[in-house]
Amino acid sequence: MNKRIVLITSMGMSPSVLTETVWSLAHQASPVIPDDIVVIMARNVADKLRKELLEGANPVWPRLLAALRKEKLDVDGKLAFGAASIHIIPDASGNEMWDLRSSDDNLVAADFMLRQIRQYTETPDTELIVSIAGGRKTMSALLFSCMTLLGRDCDRIVHVLLPQELEGGSEPSFYFPEKGVVYTSVRSRKKIKSYKLRSELFDVPYVRMRGWYQDKFKSVPPTYRTLVSRVQMLAPPAVVYPDIEIDAWNGVAKLNGSMIQMSKPCFAMLSLLADGCAVREVHKRLLALHSFKSSKLAMCDWLATFQESALFRSEDCVEDVFKTMSNLRKKLKEAGFDNAETLVPQRGNPVMFPLQNIKWRNKDKIMDVCGCLSCENSSVM
Repeated sequence: MNKRIVLITSMGMSPSVLTETVWSLAHQASPVIPDDIVVIMARNVADKLRKELLEGANPVWPRLLAALRKEKLDVDGKLAFGAASIHIIPDASGNEMWDLRSSDDNLVAADFMLRQIRQYTETPDTELIVSIAGGRKTMSALLFSCMTLLGRDCDRIVHVLLPQELEGGSEPSFYFPEKGVVYTSVRSRKKIKSYKLRSELFDVPYVRMRGWYQDKFKSVPPTYRTLVSRVQMLAPPAVVYPDIEIDAWNGVAKLNGSMIQMSKPCFAMLSLLADGCAVREVHKRLLALHSFKSSKLAMCDWLATFQESALFRSEDCVEDVFKTMSNLRKKLKEAGFDNAETLVPQRGNPVMFPLQNIKWRNKDKIMDVCGCLSCENSSVM
């Protein structure tokens, strides 16, 4: 059984983006004729849409259907478009919104778009094509965002690109390459015959996030902001990680080129975490490091200083780990690392910092003296 195809588009002051999109879909290598049309808009453009496409002595929409039939394209029972296809965004009170002028207006519009899209993405026998060509830029952006949250593998986002000759507008309005019509470019004033004009349909690649959360939520949250917030909670933090350089022999660490002031226990903790040591293993390794004996130990000043510390002398002093990690996070934040928890986690969370980005100096040199600082050393596991 073929799936029902629904075209959803936002609309602004140019109703022609709808006809251009339909025409372009019908003239792909594999033509697609949507079954239903859903247009999302504010109240201020609804009358313009009706007058240009549906009303008058020779309305555009029937002309479009006739032109597609002449090209032997099957439009019978398809491209259902009428008053019921026009969906005006309601305001917070439920009245038709005249225009989207404020942040609150756009958030209400986002909730409305989410509801419109969700009713189709919850239906297995329906495929969506969502055009972001029309309406205010915020409408297009929000429509795209709603699709990243709800879109399935079968659903598409498209954008229609005007013929280059008509960028900036034309006289009369360009709805589709209608035979016998000559257009005048508003910009160049050149006249162009319709059959020479072609809009380009661009399939916009997008990330489908639905698979990340659909098994974790009992139901999709009803509002755009709530859904975005809950999906974000499942994702790792989107941060720009700083440059970290560790000189393992000299006991020095730098953040974006500047020295990080810290105690030797903090440096030892940082070295272990940066080398990939699991948080649960840190205490065991630092105890081993404190009791480590070697004739070469005096060659490394910071190791000798670490062993003089009162910390990590006993297996019973697990609090030493939490105290040192807290101090290390504080020092990293003071140095400008706002997301220090990604490298020095709290409450047993995993390390999220990309360790492969950390630059090491003299790592092999210190491993020759003390293998306790290597997460690959099995003697202390």
